[in-house]
Amino acid sequence: MVHNAGFIFNLFLKRKLPPFYAFPILNKITGQALSSITENLDGIDGNFYVVPDLPDYLQAGIVDSPSNFKVQRIKQYQGYACNLDGFGDVDSYLKQRFGKSSIKNMKARKRQLESRFSTSHRFFYGAMDKDHYDFLFDRFYQMLKSRFDEKKTFNRYLLEWNYYYELVYPMILKQEAVLYVIYVGDEPISISLEFCVDDICFGYIHGYDSTYHRYQIGDIRMMMLLDWMIAHNFKIFDTLMGETAFKAKWSNLIYDYHYEVFCLPGSAISRLKLQHTKLKLRLKQYLRDTGILGKWFQMDKFMYRRMSKRLQDFDWKEPVI
Repeated sequence: MVHNAGFIFNLFLKRKLPPFYAFPILNKITGQALSSITENLDGIDGNFYVVPDLPDYLQAGIVDSPSNFKVQRIKQYQGYACNLDGFGDVDSYLKQRFGKSSIKNMKARKRQLESRFSTSHRFFYGAMDKDHYDFLFDRFYQMLKSRFDEKKTFNRYLLEWNYYYELVYPMILKQEAVLYVIYVGDEPISISLEFCVDDICFGYIHGYDSTYHRYQIGDIRMMMLLDWMIAHNFKIFDTLMGETAFKAKWSNLIYDYHYEVFCLPGSAISRLKLQHTKLKLRLKQYLRDTGILGKWFQMDKFMYRRMSKRLQDFDWKEPVI
């Protein structure tokens, strides 16, 4: 399923806000308005509306509604980010997050990779040859598919790869997205897709060739990305929701996501939907907090088998109908 319902995903994939929200959006960490987002999605329909995934470091006003909708805010999971505000280069960020031995080890792995192979790093942002884009997107899919088969966990992007293929190229040309690629010779061994909104970069999809896992490609990717972002005046690198050891290691900012539920207080049906939604969301968060969801029971592994059958003979270049 393509990420298309949440506040944050509409923000950087569609560059629009749900209809209840007013402009401008404020980045509360930096105090900067997100001036490039100026459109809403289609208008309000019905008497009940749920907006998932609002990060608490963004502030968006609520528009005046003639129907007098009321809003309730429900806390959910946490998100992880690198707050780059105040850092002049990546080395200063590394010194804040890591000890000397960890930094030395990461840089040594990078030197080993670069000394043993003919490596290069490229950022595609504002310009890109379309044929090379096609080549990279096919390699990107193969990386993700190989990792899917190795880990035997669900990957939401594979069946929707044609959607992202069509979406991303024009966004790169408009500097709304960036592809970062590590090459050995002419062959990519790591590809990372980020989306850009004013002073925020959103880390979205990354894949790598596991042949090179001993070089800690993820750490090399992060060092190079943060260096590039600081040089291009991005202040936040948001790696979004979902707790992982890798995110926790690199992030210096942990924030909360909320759902906002809009309902008509004069409607009995709307009030019942509100109570049901609140109970459901609070139960799901309780299951996360107690480790039942995410640790004891992992939905990604549960969905793997069904998805693996759908991927048999699947051609990502064919649009999904």
